[in-house]
Amino acid sequence: MTSLPPKRRSYEESCKELQELGCLDSGPIPVLPAKRPSYDDNKLGVEFFRTMLEKCRLENLSLPRTFFGRSEIKRVSFKGSDLSESTLCWNDFVWVDFTDSDLSGSDLRAALFDSVNFSRANLSQVDMRRSDFKDCNFSDANLQGAKLTKAQGSGLGLSAQQQQQVNWQRSDGEEPGGG
Repeated sequence: MTSLPPKRRSYEESCKELQELGCLDSGPIPVLPAKRPSYDDNKLGVEFFRTMLEKCRLENLSLPRTFFGRSEIKRVSFKGSDLSESTLCWNDFVWVDFTDSDLSGSDLRAALFDSVNFSRANLSQVDMRRSDFKDCNFSDANLQGAKLTKAQGSGLGLSAQQQQQVNWQRSDGEEPGGG
């Protein structure tokens, strides 16, 4: 008998959980942005800016188009969470677990990922250029159309199938805004 993965909470339920954990100000639920957030947007929705987020279990949440900027995220689990179309630039992610999470269409440039677990994560169409990856696990992650340079990819331990999925780039591209 196999157990089904836990059901992902709705956006509103996810925001209420963040409020209960003190990760989001109490009051009205932030409006979900219509597109991936940028550092210079007037309204960002759920955001972690110049924040230390540590030792939290933020699992099975629906938080698409979340903004992470200039923050340290340490020993946090996002297992099974939807963070699709999010901006995760200019952050340090240390001992973070993205197992079974959806990061598709997100911007992961110019960040540090140290001891991060991306097992079975959906990383399709993400831009990971200008980021550093140290001791990360990409087992069975979907990298369809993900942007990486050959120099970055050489140390990631990607399978032959994953290497074929990647949209290999010749250059690091431009720095993301907000740096």
